[in-house]
Amino acid sequence: MKKIFAYLLILVPLISFSQDWKIPKMDWHGQTETENVYINLLKLKDRNSLIVKVGYSSYWSKGINSEFIVYQNDGKVKRYIVYQPNSTDLKTKIKRKRIRKSDYSYYWDFLNECVKNDKLEIDKSQLNINQKEGKEKGTVLVKSISDGADYHFQITQGKNYISYGSYEPKSFIEDKFPGWKERQKLVELMNGFEKLTQKY
Repeated sequence: MKKIFAYLLILVPLISFSQDWKIPKMDWHGQTETENVYINLLKLKDRNSLIVKVGYSSYWSKGINSEFIVYQNDGKVKRYIVYQPNSTDLKTKIKRKRIRKSDYSYYWDFLNECVKNDKLEIDKSQLNINQKEGKEKGTVLVKSISDGADYHFQITQGKNYISYGSYEPKSFIEDKFPGWKERQKLVELMNGFEKLTQKY
């Protein structure tokens, strides 16, 4: 009897632990005609992995600097830092960053929290509004930033995707331009994934 009880104590934590490591169902924005390019780019064996991309680009970077977090169906989490140049003359740079197995749960917990609390639901039509009503009636204030950064956020799995993009959102948030709340959601979402990579 004692032996059976001991086995149960060992099995229960393992079962509950592994249940958190399943890719949650999502409301996708759409589907691509072909499998997403990140599978081959990152040379992933699990072709049905869930891939999160947090990226930034600007005139000065001459390409996109991205952080990729890969959630595999076996519960493993992988991380990559990728630079994709605009010019075809330059090579894409990919660097794998190690995540300790004991830290996988932090990544899974944050992903599940995002899905459960609708953090992935952002009105993309509000993310790039650059004008608002002026102080005087009938006038319009247009904001133009010449050297800002584009924010890129994507989640893909197979042919499914969720995708957001916003130009220099923090500046428009600060000046309370229309859509600033949706921009704030995007910035917080991207920051959340970045904090994971910085801490774990």
